[in-house]
Amino acid sequence: MLSKKLWIFPLLFGVIGSLIGLILRYAFTGNLTGFPFKYFLHAHSHVMLLGFLFNALLTLIWINFTKTIDKISYRYYIAMQFCMAIMLVAFLLQGYAVYSILFSTLHLWLSYILLIRLWKRLEGSKTTLLLLKIGIFFHFLSSLGPYALGPLMVLNLKSSPWYQQSIFFYLHFQFFGVYFTWFIALLAKKAKINLSKNVVIYLAISMILLFSHSLDYSFDHWIINFTGAIGAILLFLILLRFRLKFLHLDWTLKVIYYITLTIAIINIAGSFPYVADLLVNNRFVLIAWLHFLFLGLYVPFIWIFMNRKIHFIVWLLYAVSVLLSELFLVFTESFSNWFSISIMDLLFLAYLGIFLSMIIVNSFFIFQTKGAEKLNKV
Repeated sequence: MLSKKLWIFPLLFGVIGSLIGLILRYAFTGNLTGFPFKYFLHAHSHVMLLGFLFNALLTLIWINFTKTIDKISYRYYIAMQFCMAIMLVAFLLQGYAVYSILFSTLHLWLSYILLIRLWKRLEGSKTTLLLLKIGIFFHFLSSLGPYALGPLMVLNLKSSPWYQQSIFFYLHFQFFGVYFTWFIALLAKKAKINLSKNVVIYLAISMILLFSHSLDYSFDHWIINFTGAIGAILLFLILLRFRLKFLHLDWTLKVIYYITLTIAIINIAGSFPYVADLLVNNRFVLIAWLHFLFLGLYVPFIWIFMNRKIHFIVWLLYAVSVLLSELFLVFTESFSNWFSISIMDLLFLAYLGIFLSMIIVNSFFIFQTKGAEKLNKV
């Protein structure tokens, strides 16, 4: 039953985070006046990234690459959830202020302790464990971004590009440094892929080089695009070499693999100045990219790896909703001309489908009691 206790928190935070996201989409329709948009945006992003995705991937790592989570580690895990809950309330009430900063910092420090304990307990093939440890290293590395914000503010550099890049540094090495490396390690175990040491090292190098895409938001130089292109192509070639491994696997794993390939292709496209400028200058396109990464890849990946059957109708609802939301975000003007209702209303309807899917799937896992001990084995 330990696995069920671990899963309650990411699943619950996933529902809360998706509800906040739906409220944000409704606020965009203009039907709410005086709405504290930034407060809810910060709450939504933190809850989905740390409360849902980080917790879920961390749980999968603990269960699949250790014997079990020990009592002391579990207490640190619970303490992190307490910080996450306080952080959620604080962001909703005051945005970035004393309590939200305090408990987000405490959450980060607790994650250090928990990941060090995880490092010492990892079991499995050496190369897969190396990839997991690289992900843990990237977690520590990413936190240099938030730590840089204070000194930059003291030096009156909040309006400088370095302030924004400190935030991007944290986000990139969480999105691709931590989440993606852990995702690949879990996927390799599920697909019974033996990762060589060279593949792991090249994968880590590609994650580092891909940070160049974040630099596009502040600087304009061909070296930035060239470096990002190398990282993106390297990632694509690494993924492509495993295509034959997925031919005879379950259709869900095939879909996950091809979505991952698509992520790599989009990164290659993002190395071209025209596409890079779209992401920098069009917020909807940027949101589409981030949501495709998280809603299109990480969320279904987590659901699949929890080893519980999800009805095809639910998968269809989720897939159609995510696809429509992506199309509405990227081709905003076209859909505005085709439909009599506003694009914001269309986006709200698409995210309503995503929210309903999250409610159905996460609630099913939360309240399920039979066979909970197998909930997390891949």
